[in-house]
Amino acid sequence: MKFIQKLYLGVFLFAFLLSSCSKDEVYETINEPKTITDAAYGADPTQKADIFLPSGRNQGSTRVLLIIHGGGWFGGNKTDMAQFVSKFQSHLKDYAIVNMNYRLVTFSPVRYMLPTQTDDIRSVMDYVTKNSSDLGVKPEFVVLGLSAGGHLAMLYSYKYDTNSRVKAVVNIVGPCDLSDSYYTNNTIYSIGMGYITNPENLPSEMSQSTFGSPAQWITQSAPPTISFYGTNDVYIPESQHTTLEQKLNQAKVYNEKHIYAGGHDVGFKQSDDIVSKTVNFLSTHVR
Repeated sequence: MKFIQKLYLGVFLFAFLLSSCSKDEVYETINEPKTITDAAYGADPTQKADIFLPSGRNQGSTRVLLIIHGGGWFGGNKTDMAQFVSKFQSHLKDYAIVNMNYRLVTFSPVRYMLPTQTDDIRSVMDYVTKNSSDLGVKPEFVVLGLSAGGHLAMLYSYKYDTNSRVKAVVNIVGPCDLSDSYYTNNTIYSIGMGYITNPENLPSEMSQSTFGSPAQWITQSAPPTISFYGTNDVYIPESQHTTLEQKLNQAKVYNEKHIYAGGHDVGFKQSDDIVSKTVNFLSTHVR
């Protein structure tokens, strides 16, 4: 009887070890780096992304840093983020990088910010997920955005990431509360607030500015967030990063905030330090 028990135990352990080894060997390591320029993730001519794949990548462990440019939702281009691509390639070697364009808000014909731009973020993630085997990446994402891109990174991650593919948010000078009186009382800003979404999409008694505010949608399931702001930003008042910090703390979501002396351009002027702090943040809070 003891012999049979030992035999069964030995067979079980062998099968377990064989299974474990098989799982470890499923994913091929791809040693050659690769760059794909203007990959089409949608039918619109603007739905293009540049994909930077590192050497030594593996579908089981190489996550994706998704970069979203700024431009006030009406302008901007992925080329604006070239310095961030270059610096993260040097300092975040275990991540693939996707630098995306997205469909911009237009007055005529009317194209609203939402859900157009968040749909584009989802479509990029779907494209990467569908092609993850060929690309050699794990379809888990860190979403980084600057200015309007920071807003979209937060909004998508807090409200629209229904598949929980976003593991962290990197917000560089992005607004989190569009219902702030700083915006609603400003004539220029208030015009743009009318293009957040089609009024027919709004929940009952909710304004466009509230609907489009990332802070409105923060819950306990929000991903860890690191933010960077300037002390004298004419576009992003102090109330923005204060509100964001308070909302994340209330939801018990890990967050960091780093403030630099300067205006809205601190994202570019302080890019070396931002990249360094982001790399440290990810190494600790993305598992």
